Amino acid sequence: MTESVRSIRRPLAVLAATGFIVFFIWIVAIADRGNGTPWWSVIIDRLPYGDKVGHLGLIGTMSFLCNLAFPSRKLAGFITIATLVLLIALSLEELSQGFVKTRHLDFYDWLADLAGLAIGQFCAMGFLLKSPATTAP
Repeated sequence: MTESVRSIRRPLAVLAATGFIVFFIWIVAIADRGNGTPWWSVIIDRLPYGDKVGHLGLIGTMSFLCNLAFPSRKLAGFITIATLVLLIALSLEELSQGFVKTRHLDFYDWLADLAGLAIGQFCAMGFLLKSPATTAP
């Protein structure tokens, strides 16, 4: 792999992670205002456990992208700094739903978020280990 391809990978990963975080914040803002139901209820209502699948997919994707963009050593043997930051932010966001009248605080949503964080980190770590950019030239 050429050096120019390697040098482009990190900025693209950071751009993708940042873009997805902005997208996620937009989704949370729509949900907090109570305007999201007509948009995503079609999927959530038709798919068994659609809300949990949505949490898993969104958080898993965000975890994957953030762990690619900001690779770091694992803390306590299993969690990366990116995943820890996401865990704290997402836990606070889930707890805040108890104070927003258009949202519902749900322990199982948080568990789906945890599963998404773990799966996203696991996939990113596997991708980074197999990536030619991280191996010797």
